[in-house]
Amino acid sequence: MDCELRQHTIEAILDAPGVVVMLGPVDAGKTTTATDIADAAIQAGLRTVVVDADPGQSDIGPPATVGLAVVRRPVRAMDRLPPAAAFFVGDTSVEGVYRYVVEGTVRSVAWARDRAEVVVVDTTGWVEGPAAVAAKVDKLRRITPRHVIALQRHGEVEPILARLPPGIIVHRLCPSPRVRTRSRDVRRATRAMRFRRYFARARPHTLDLTALPAGRPVLHYGREVPQSRMLTDISRASLRHLLVGLADREGWLVAMGSVVGMAPTRQTATVAAPVRSLAGVHTLQWGVLRVSPSGHEEGRLS
Repeated sequence: MDCELRQHTIEAILDAPGVVVMLGPVDAGKTTTATDIADAAIQAGLRTVVVDADPGQSDIGPPATVGLAVVRRPVRAMDRLPPAAAFFVGDTSVEGVYRYVVEGTVRSVAWARDRAEVVVVDTTGWVEGPAAVAAKVDKLRRITPRHVIALQRHGEVEPILARLPPGIIVHRLCPSPRVRTRSRDVRRATRAMRFRRYFARARPHTLDLTALPAGRPVLHYGREVPQSRMLTDISRASLRHLLVGLADREGWLVAMGSVVGMAPTRQTATVAAPVRSLAGVHTLQWGVLRVSPSGHEEGRLS
């Protein structure tokens, strides 16, 4: 019966293509279902883009980003898709950086709408509690999807569905029987592997902080620190291996870096990033998570 309902849902999306948002708690099969929808859309001859808005368990692009990919042929797993663009979020835990998750998702969906008939948006499993409900509703109102796939076991996303604007087609499904429950340790190990793979070809680049403007504010112990004072007001230990986004003129990620050196008197920071040069980099986006180039998570900037 569940297989029949899933097939009916996919057919309904293909009959009325548009933006499709996955909604559900952790380990509900959102990515599996998103892959099935994208594959079916491609097989039906529809131009398809996938937006990966789960920076904690990114399949498209490195963790701590919102990534997107153009689907050109069916794939067994989302991580087989090469990223077409990415937006730097700066952390793998979304609660403190959710405005950047929303901004990256909205921008990615707008990019995809211009190029595809079906846009599949995978999202985080942060769906329960007042803050999560408000954040998810805000994102959905800004995306204005045509379809929402609600994957839940015990009505976990009903508070979100109850606040959606009219006109969105909601499809309620049970979690996929193929879903595998993953522990926190397994998720952390997977992130480490993806970070390590991303930084495998990183090389050092020295950034002149007086010439490269900051693309977003930096908060340290609840206080906003201007970029000109970061190297003096924040300890070297707190900045070491802090993730940064090297963004282009439009705010898209050119490369993600990890801070490996600082020279406060010269107002320079050295980052390890997998790019040959800094050509095309116009802004510096400071993150929250600290990750070594070897992929080890070392904490967060307070």
